[in-house]
Amino acid sequence: MIPGKHANRYFYHFTHMENVESIIDNGLISTNEKKLRGIDHVNIANKNIQNRRSGTQVPCHPHGSIHDYVPFYFAGTNPMLLSVLNNKNIDQPYVVYIAVSINKLKEKHVIYTDASANTITPPNFYSDPQYLDNLNWTQIDSKRWGTPKGELNARMAEVLVYNNVPLDWIECFIVFNELCKKRIKELFKEKGLDAPKITYEPFNDTNFYFTKFFFRDTKDFKDRGNESLVTGPKMLKALYNEITKEILDKRSKVKPSNPSFLNVKDAIVKIKNNFCIIDELKGINKLETKNDVHSNTVCEHTKDVVKNLSSNDYYIGLDAEDKSIVKLAAYFHDIGKGPKSKWKDGVQPSYADHPVDSLKMMERILVEEFEELSEYEINLICLLVGYHDLIGEILGKGRSEKEIRDLELCSNELDILAAITLADIKSINSDWFDTIEEKIPDLLEEILDN
Repeated sequence: MIPGKHANRYFYHFTHMENVESIIDNGLISTNEKKLRGIDHVNIANKNIQNRRSGTQVPCHPHGSIHDYVPFYFAGTNPMLLSVLNNKNIDQPYVVYIAVSINKLKEKHVIYTDASANTITPPNFYSDPQYLDNLNWTQIDSKRWGTPKGELNARMAEVLVYNNVPLDWIECFIVFNELCKKRIKELFKEKGLDAPKITYEPFNDTNFYFTKFFFRDTKDFKDRGNESLVTGPKMLKALYNEITKEILDKRSKVKPSNPSFLNVKDAIVKIKNNFCIIDELKGINKLETKNDVHSNTVCEHTKDVVKNLSSNDYYIGLDAEDKSIVKLAAYFHDIGKGPKSKWKDGVQPSYADHPVDSLKMMERILVEEFEELSEYEINLICLLVGYHDLIGEILGKGRSEKEIRDLELCSNELDILAAITLADIKSINSDWFDTIEEKIPDLLEEILDN
C-alpha cells in the first residue's frame, strides 16, 4: 500500500535521446541484461560509480547485483545529472527523462532504497512501500541545485526494477526542447505505436534541467536564461565548425570596413599597448571574479596567461607563426566571461560555459577587426579559444578523452593546445599545473598512437 501523501509521486530515469528507439523496442533494460542480449546504448553514467554498482549486492528479493536492475531516482532535480553535465560529457538537450508512477512500487520485482546505491556502505533496501516515510523527502523534493554536506546520498534515493521495465509503464517522457519531442513522436509513429505523454518541464511541479537561469534578471542577456547550463561535446564541435565556416564565408564576401588590426602580429602589439582596444576585451577589463579558482581579475589572469606562454616547452617548440596564433588566442580565451553587465553587481561567478561564449564572440572579431587572416589562423584561433580548457579537464576533472580524439588533431595542433592549457593553469594553481604538466605527454602520445 502506497501511503496517501506519496500517492501522486513518480520516479525518474534519465537517458540519452539516442537510446529512445531501443527503449521503444525493448523497454528499459538493466545493464546486465543489455550485455547478455548484446544491446548497445549511449552511456551517460559516471564510469567510476558504475564499477562500484556492479559489485553491490541487493540483500532482499529478487536479490542479484545493482546492475541486474533498471535504476530510477525519486528526485527530479538530480545532482547526478548536474555532475555529469559539469564534466562536459553530455549534451543536456539530448537528455530525456522517463517518468513512472510510484504505484509500481507495489510490483514484486520493484524495490527502493533510502540513499544512492553508489556508496561503499550500502543503503537500506526496501521491498514494501509502507517504509517510504523513512526517506529524506525534504532533500528529495528540494529544487535547489546544491545539497547540504552529508545529505547528497539521501537525496539520491533510488527505485530499482529487476531486469526490465515494460514500455507501458512509462507515463511520460520529459524533454528539453521541441526537437526531442518531435523525434520521440516520430519514433513511436514509425513503429505503429501510440506515444505516451511527452512534455517539457515542469512536470509534477518539478524542474529537471539545469539552465542559465541567472541571466533572466539581466537586461542584455535575459533571452539566454533557458540555455543549457553547459554545452556538451557534440554541440561544441558543431558550434566550432559552424563558426569557423561563417567567419570564412563572411570574410570571402565582405572586406572589413574599419579593422582595428592588420594581422595577428599587429593585434598582439596593439592589445599589449591598449588592452581595451576592442569591446570584447574592454568587457573583461577590471572584471572581478568570485569563485574558488580565480582570485585576480579576468584581465589580470588573461595577461598572466599570455606571459606564462614563454616559459612552457610546448610553446617554445612552436614556429614563429604558431607562437603568434597561440599568444593572440590567449588574449581572447576568456572574453566569454564578460562583459560586466552579464553578472549581478558586475562580478563574474564560476561559469563553466565561458569557452563557448568566447568562441561565439570570435565571429565578430575575426570578421570585422582583422584586415588579413588566413584560413589556418582562423581555424586555430577558434580551436584554442573554444577548447582551451579541454586537456586540463580531461586530466583533472573527468572530461572524456573521446572529445579530443573526435577533433582529429595532428601532433602540432595538440602541442599548441597543450601550450595554452599549461599557460592557463599556471595562472590558476601551481600544484594543479605540476600535475597536469606531468600527465600531458602520456595523454598526447596515447591520442596520436590510437
